[in-house]
Amino acid sequence: MPETSILLKRPELEELTGTKQPLRMAAWLERRHWVYEPPERRGEIPKVSRQHFEDRMSGKSTTPRRSGPRVDFFLTS
Repeated sequence: MPETSILLKRPELEELTGTKQPLRMAAWLERRHWVYEPPERRGEIPKVSRQHFEDRMSGKSTTPRRSGPRVDFFLTS
């Protein structure tokens, strides 16, 4: 059984983001509210957890979404 890394590898991140450039990868992740660690050095790719990737792709988001205000908050008695 092949060993799987806990972080996405460069080809996987390129396929996900549609770019090979690390800064554009990070921008793509940021715009879509993915949890990632920015690259430490120029030329390195952002670090994305494989578990976070699998959760996002399966529809089980690990990132809490901001919800709008409750309507009853605005109602006065």
